[in-house]
Amino acid sequence: MMHPRLSAGAPFVVVGAVIGIIGGGATAAAIAYHATQPLVWMVAYLVLVVGVMQIVFGAGQAWLAAEPPRARQVWGPWVLFNLGSAGVIAGTLCRQTQWVAVATAVFVLALAWFLLGLHRCRYRGWGIAYRVLLALILVSSFIGLLISVFSNGLA
Repeated sequence: MMHPRLSAGAPFVVVGAVIGIIGGGATAAAIAYHATQPLVWMVAYLVLVVGVMQIVFGAGQAWLAAEPPRARQVWGPWVLFNLGSAGVIAGTLCRQTQWVAVATAVFVLALAWFLLGLHRCRYRGWGIAYRVLLALILVSSFIGLLISVFSNGLA
């Protein structure tokens, strides 16, 4: 049987690596000769947010939490993080600010759930770094929403 910390981080690592990093890289290769600004943005979002940040937040939570996360603490933020990310991508590509707004709210709920999952931490310094990174991604999600509003309007 897999160690509880490894199994808690595994869904984030698998989706982050396969869809985020490998899928984003494959998409970059596919659009290289016909790149548009929205597609280049999507590739960056896939690799950096869906890939790297998902791995960091999911595996980080599994490693840093005082107790290995239980199923609810794993699957709740995993679902919200991925639904929110998919909605942000779809809303941005379709130029639908309202979709981006709803998806950003879902994404923010995932970030809050990650934060709650780390209310007790095994390593103080790493816990602080984890929380600072959560805050930076939270701020960047609101900046992205503002960019969507100013680029596409509210409708």
